[in-house]
Amino acid sequence: MMIKHITALLIGASTLGLAAPATAQPLELTVLDSTAVPATGPGGQTISELSGLAWDADEKLLYAVSDDGVLHHFRLEVGEGRIARVEPVLSIPLTTGTNPAIVNAEGLAAVNGDNGQAGDTELLIAFEDGPAIHRFRPDGTALGAVQLPDALADPARYNEPNSRLEAVAVTKEHGIVTVPEEAMAGEAGDTHTIHGLDGKRWTFATYQPKRSNLKAIEPMPDGRLLVLERTRETKGGPSVGRLRVIDSKSCGEEQPCGAENLDPGSSALLSDNFEGMARLTDELYLVVTDKTKKETPATQFVLVSVKPKG
Repeated sequence: MMIKHITALLIGASTLGLAAPATAQPLELTVLDSTAVPATGPGGQTISELSGLAWDADEKLLYAVSDDGVLHHFRLEVGEGRIARVEPVLSIPLTTGTNPAIVNAEGLAAVNGDNGQAGDTELLIAFEDGPAIHRFRPDGTALGAVQLPDALADPARYNEPNSRLEAVAVTKEHGIVTVPEEAMAGEAGDTHTIHGLDGKRWTFATYQPKRSNLKAIEPMPDGRLLVLERTRETKGGPSVGRLRVIDSKSCGEEQPCGAENLDPGSSALLSDNFEGMARLTDELYLVVTDKTKKETPATQFVLVSVKPKG
């Protein structure tokens, strides 16, 4: 994608309201299936510590980035609510060109991945080190950095080095948005904030007052946002993936956005250290755990559906 197209996305972000329709229905979450991710990719590249996902509908490819800055491609087949096939087909160590030291890739989004045209997909990758968002071709070619608002670009504005930019998304209506893992300096610790790249912000309450880290964000068909938070219900306890829907129809300068917590029911498949998420269809989403090659169980993909109740 040419620079002017990214510019158009940035201009679109200035109108970001992320508003859901007034008649938006309550949603239900169904946890459908899970499968282990292969531990090794082409050429013997280790597949571990996956932290961001993006689906390219035009190319029928799932992209994933790891904490150590490797971009992985997978052939993914899903049918009848099941993960039928996951096959790693390419693994590429990333460099940003101007600053090869920037690693710790955390968030991933695909631009032009569902426009019906082959060969024009571009990837946005959020790096916690930096902090920065860079543009890449799917083959790993660096295309340059996306300009961040001053508040996001300044490392001193974050409370900790490992709580910087964690997620990035592209909405058709509103452009590029990004979210730090935790509240920044001067913000209430029990809030998360969505940042449009024009400097505007929209805040919502964390799932719980403490130990609730935002990990991924995906646009939904109706304009709302699905977010993934990693929580620990007790200090030192196990991690749990919490899916929530952000509804900004009541957002204002002084009023946080509403949030709907999705209940996984009796399924225990989301009880793990989840980091990345991708929307596959209007109702199907894939989430992934962040595991080192030595941890058990191995890295897992979990398939869920999110659709209106009734």
